[in-house]
Amino acid sequence: MPLLPIDLQTLFSQTSQVGKEQAINKDAAPLAQSLQGAQMAQKTEQRDNDVNETREMDEGPEKVKDRTSRGGGRKKDARADKQKQKSVRPPVRKVVQDPALGRNIDITS
Repeated sequence: MPLLPIDLQTLFSQTSQVGKEQAINKDAAPLAQSLQGAQMAQKTEQRDNDVNETREMDEGPEKVKDRTSRGGGRKKDARADKQKQKSVRPPVRKVVQDPALGRNIDITS
């Protein structure tokens, strides 16, 4: 399909518009990236300035025990823990044993 002179007239009149569109497409990616970076910086600054709500820690290995300012506080805490352990006894379990257990030896060859 050959280009006719009328087609060239239409194309030449739109070259400035095509050039503008190409320039916009070329600059769109860096502009979007800079906008996203500015938004992230604003969110980070806002997060730094906000006061965070504290949450109560649950029981578990990650909970930190409060220590007293004196050095003797550790010993007192240890004594209190030992007393708690002594006072809390596990329920006594009845163990059933087989009378033939450990008396017979199976030998296979």
